[in-house]
Amino acid sequence: MKPLLLLLAVYSVCGAGRSAAQQAPAQTLLYTVPFKAGDEGARIYRIPALWWQPKRPLMAFAERRMEQRRMTGDVDIVLRRSLDHGQSWQAQQVIADLGHDTCGNPCVVEDATTHRLWLAFTRSRQADTEEQIVAAEVPGTQVWITHSDDEGATWAEPRDVSATCRKANWGWYGTGPGQGVFLRGGASRPDRLLIPAYHTESGVYRTHCLYSDDHGETWQLGADAADHSSEPQVIEMAPGKLLMNARTIAGHGTQRTLVISKDRGTTWEPAQGLAALPENGCQGCLYRCFRNGSNGQYDWIFSQPAATNRTSVTAWITSDNGQSWPAAQLLWAGPSAYTSMVRVQGGLVGMLIECGAKDVYEQIAFVKFAPEWLKARQAPAIKPPAPKP
Repeated sequence: MKPLLLLLAVYSVCGAGRSAAQQAPAQTLLYTVPFKAGDEGARIYRIPALWWQPKRPLMAFAERRMEQRRMTGDVDIVLRRSLDHGQSWQAQQVIADLGHDTCGNPCVVEDATTHRLWLAFTRSRQADTEEQIVAAEVPGTQVWITHSDDEGATWAEPRDVSATCRKANWGWYGTGPGQGVFLRGGASRPDRLLIPAYHTESGVYRTHCLYSDDHGETWQLGADAADHSSEPQVIEMAPGKLLMNARTIAGHGTQRTLVISKDRGTTWEPAQGLAALPENGCQGCLYRCFRNGSNGQYDWIFSQPAATNRTSVTAWITSDNGQSWPAAQLLWAGPSAYTSMVRVQGGLVGMLIECGAKDVYEQIAFVKFAPEWLKARQAPAIKPPAPKP
């Protein structure tokens, strides 16, 4: 497989009136393609999740949709690992194949104490659609989980954790997608594994988290986080304090849903004092990225299509804990949608992007870039939302 090279032309996100001194230089970005429509007989690949830790393989997860473009029919969770930091990829592994049923929404997190890698996903019956499940015309989506103790080379038999991770009257369910969070414990509280998730109840989409305080042996359900929201991403703002950035359901707002937890994801409340991010009708990825050469300081990076028609995936960066988002860079100029990112070798950020030349789901590409590069271009002003009357 040959890497793809994309030369990003100098691109103005603020309009043509900016001076040349304000514009960032073009940068050659190296793309490789771990998943391409048609590979292994798949109709398309969707819903990326990415994971890496130092001296470990880089791991790219996705849904392999065998029959349809939509999330119904025969769908498996698959993995490709890279031993050279994304330059090439090993053969595809099947992590979850539950017959002809639909397995989806991969969400990965590593237990930093045991070094066990956990992957949560969902299961619904082959012929059931999301609309039918939301309307309670068919059984609700189940919650499943598996793990690996050998850096993703092999995986345990998946197990159903629905009994403790969903309510009986819930319909649709999604884990992540993307990444969970490991929260270090202490003398008075245990380590916690946290998986952001969402569900429907009486047709309303709501976000929540599921968590384990015993290193994955058992899993529990946290409180609802926000109405009319889905596909949440969670980062740790400070020890025990979390921020959830979630997709806002169409018709319920034009900004991303932001909520905060002060009890490690058990309960949630509206966020205060953070800049609003636009909702462009797509999953978005939020990642806390430690700065190169710093003493524990970090930036936040947010990625999403810059347009509502699922084109122009862009990465924004903030250095003031989300009070402003002053800089951004275009990562894919054409059709593009879901993303997942992680810090990789050499202080770079790696990202998986659903993208293509003509169709948004032609492939899932992998790209690396320096966080400092994002800061080289001014982004449109993002202001805090107006106070409610």
